[in-house]
Amino acid sequence: MAKFKSRPDTRIIPTQFTAILGKQPYKNFGMRAKSGLKRTAFHDVIGNAKEFHIHNTYLKPDVFTDPIEEYWHIRNSAGLIDVTGEEVIEVTGPDSLDLVNDLMPRDVKKLPDQKAFYSVLCHANGGIVEDGIFVRFNDQKFWWVGGPGNAEELLYSNIGTRDVELQSYNDRLHVASVQGPLSRDILNSVCERSLENVPPFGLLSANLCDVPVTITRTGYTAELGYDIYVDVEYGPKFFVDLKKAVEVAGGGLAGSHSLNIRRIEAGILNFGFDFDWQHTPVDVGLTWMISETKGPYQSREALVAAKQKSPENKFVGFVLEGHEVPLSGDKVVLDGEGVGLITSSTGSPALGVPIAMGYIGVEHAITGKKVQIDCGGSFKVARVATTPFIDPERKLMTA
Repeated sequence: MAKFKSRPDTRIIPTQFTAILGKQPYKNFGMRAKSGLKRTAFHDVIGNAKEFHIHNTYLKPDVFTDPIEEYWHIRNSAGLIDVTGEEVIEVTGPDSLDLVNDLMPRDVKKLPDQKAFYSVLCHANGGIVEDGIFVRFNDQKFWWVGGPGNAEELLYSNIGTRDVELQSYNDRLHVASVQGPLSRDILNSVCERSLENVPPFGLLSANLCDVPVTITRTGYTAELGYDIYVDVEYGPKFFVDLKKAVEVAGGGLAGSHSLNIRRIEAGILNFGFDFDWQHTPVDVGLTWMISETKGPYQSREALVAAKQKSPENKFVGFVLEGHEVPLSGDKVVLDGEGVGLITSSTGSPALGVPIAMGYIGVEHAITGKKVQIDCGGSFKVARVATTPFIDPERKLMTA
């Protein structure tokens, strides 16, 4: 098995969170600003983690044992992951469909009830506010499931005279994810209703581990998998019982590090790393989202213009030689000149080589073209690649 290495990232200051925080690191005073540091509903029962990170104000397990071992849980059986911090914003009311359809390039009217899709919310100038999973319960109830972006502010500031109510469940609904080929069988063993007929991006409300939850067939892995939304009141009991079911089936806990490996292999974008408000869907390969047939919406003019304009850069994959994993921000170099930038990178256990995603000048975005990556002064040979790096037809997630 390949051994990958990265040079130390001096931008990150390691912190022993549990040694300095005490029992109650954060109290929610009802402020909607995303600040502070909070524990998830699963924190006290999830088990000991070796490393943590912060996602959307929540302290999350990054590594339990070894990220590669946890990665293979996801690939071979099932990984149980705390993905709290994926924030649920509920939009309800007679004008809720009109509001959400005005703020995203995809046509919500074409999405059936009890289904979800992947989308972005956009500023009027076409810049991406955030990407996420959009869930349609009916024509007057929707969920936007995103992360640390400003989706709540965007939605609220555009209500105007519309008859709409917003509710953020960031501190009330926490999220566990079961990802991997055995995930459906595991959930069926503890769910009152069968998931056999729940399609990709479908949803189901049921009791799971004797606790009421909402389940979506979604995830950050491009594997067969499910995200489970549970009220914090039931979180500890729910997680203990679900963990037992996963372990009985041969799976185990997986931290965010292993999740990140799999999402890069799958070519899945990460807000704040691969793009932000300065990028349009065209910039990051999401041109297919932009509807030119639905009625007027805020960013339509800007996005249609972006589609028609020749881009300077293209978002692509890179496959490196050797075992050195670059860092985000490392330059892509050709003939001694910088022609691109790395945004996400990892060592791929499936491919046995380092892989990365990022931007390169469109004239150089030729699959197979050799370039160099400046890894802190050490230049590594790489070739431009298409993404996803594995399972390009998404057969795993549709199994």
